[in-house]
Amino acid sequence: MKLRIAFFACSLFFMACSGTKSYQQVLVNDRALVYRDTYKAYTEAENRYLNLLFNIERFPEEEELWIMKREQMQEISQLRELMLLARGDLDDALQSWERYLVELQAEKKTEALQKERMMRRQEASSPGELLPQDAENIGRH
Repeated sequence: MKLRIAFFACSLFFMACSGTKSYQQVLVNDRALVYRDTYKAYTEAENRYLNLLFNIERFPEEEELWIMKREQMQEISQLRELMLLARGDLDDALQSWERYLVELQAEKKTEALQKERMMRRQEASSPGELLPQDAENIGRH
């Protein structure tokens, strides 16, 4: 029973942490969905085009099939352009998210250094006292 409660508490914690998404992450998720949907529509249009080619081979005298082939080629061309644009948007969003993560990492590193400096300052017995680390840093400058 205790194991179930612990598991439930841990899962709630992870759900709460995963609920806070950055703007960049949401943008990447949206762009990825658009790209997947566009890619799916493109592959479906290609399959319809292949089916039309098969039917034209079987019935080359059918004028309607040739008209459908031209229309299908136009649709494929438009979907290809949309798919390429969606992929470009996804790549841009991924790069933006990567830049955000680098900035976040640098910010956290700076915060950690500031905390470390504050803790070292608190170790000093008087405000003007130099700690050994401070003396080493003065000699370097």
